[in-house]
Amino acid sequence: MRKIICIIFSTLCIAQHQVVAQQKLDVYLDHLFKNQKFMGSVAIAHNDSIIYSKAVGYSDAAKKKDNEKNTKFRVGSVTKTYTAVLILKAIEERKLKLDDKLVTFYPTVANADKITIEELLKHRSGVFNFTEIEGEGTWEEHFHTEQEFVDYLAKQKSNFEPGSDYEYSNSNYALLGFILQKIYKQPFAAVLVEKICKPLNLLNTYYTFEVDTAKNEALSYNIQDTYLKNGNVNFSNHPASGGIVSTPTDVNRFLFALFNKQLITTQSLEAMLPVDKGAYGFGIEKLKFDNPMGYAHGGRVENYFSNYWYFPKENVGVVVLANAVNIDVDVISTALLKSAYGTMPELPNFNHISNMADTAFNEIKGTYFSKDQKESITISSDGKYLVFQNSRPGQDYVYFEYKGNQVFQYDSIALQFFPNKHEMMLKQGAEQIIYRKSVKK
Repeated sequence: MRKIICIIFSTLCIAQHQVVAQQKLDVYLDHLFKNQKFMGSVAIAHNDSIIYSKAVGYSDAAKKKDNEKNTKFRVGSVTKTYTAVLILKAIEERKLKLDDKLVTFYPTVANADKITIEELLKHRSGVFNFTEIEGEGTWEEHFHTEQEFVDYLAKQKSNFEPGSDYEYSNSNYALLGFILQKIYKQPFAAVLVEKICKPLNLLNTYYTFEVDTAKNEALSYNIQDTYLKNGNVNFSNHPASGGIVSTPTDVNRFLFALFNKQLITTQSLEAMLPVDKGAYGFGIEKLKFDNPMGYAHGGRVENYFSNYWYFPKENVGVVVLANAVNIDVDVISTALLKSAYGTMPELPNFNHISNMADTAFNEIKGTYFSKDQKESITISSDGKYLVFQNSRPGQDYVYFEYKGNQVFQYDSIALQFFPNKHEMMLKQGAEQIIYRKSVKK
């Protein structure tokens, strides 16, 4: 869930975003990488110009291949903004209407006779989120046809009556993508190129089933005592909900074109954008802070994390794409945004936890292994909270709060550390698991 971040600025300091500012941002991002908090690429845009960009870390850690300016990343759910634009273009071309029913295309999906295109766009359809189906992680590793996907989804019951509630569901945009394929009679990849990439000359934005390092695409990693490559998602299962590949520069160019009516009409853009803070429109949400007023979308697939913020009045875009991260991506976005307003980021102390002596934290941070050595957990800090990162593919990082006496808590999970034994106990309900720290000799 996106954190509420309060930002108040008065003057955009684009003119000041020169050598000194760039050097300080370089130091900040290098600091994140050196402390194993972030690998990826970022860019800040003003109008149609990129005023700052930088890549850190590796696109292929095993080969020590660096992330570069044109390294491409899976953007996850940021894809939904592109899909919404494509749907609106189809409506402008009179190939579709917002009140068209899903039953016209996929009658086997629960409540298809009630669900409209608009409800799919706004996540108000009640369609079950296919990424939450039991065993989906293994299913998603393999290629599936459109019909196989629909049959897989059709077995699920609706979560609520269409239009009666909001619930984010990747299934909504997966279905929208397949609808685009039907009405244009060509693959989603071709629709994307024809309607968005080619007109905007976005040479590093496209859709493919699988990651290809030969095309300078970054692999994704969990951060442990080393970088562990994630599992392999096959994006045939949901091209329009999370399958696009891009760079921060290309994402910024897309956003500028969108908000300057180069892709859809003023009327379509107004329909797309939510009015209330924190609300979800058509593939886009409104940021929760007021000054500057902006729009956003984030994404995650495997351990690719993506985030964009765009501020129409100022025509400023901030994009972060990561292939390994265990710090809140919003923190990085905030640092980039502040720099555009003349405030340079401070370097976080990643040897610190609130209410705990740094020396005490240094004794417990590191990588811990299960008894059979098949699972590891890396303990680090974001400067305030303990960060827990499991080695299993696709596992998210989790923040734990210090409760005293070497105990940290997150929801119903507790971590108890025994520095003298180099051990950590994970407690959840009646379950207790001991992990032993890897100690350098």
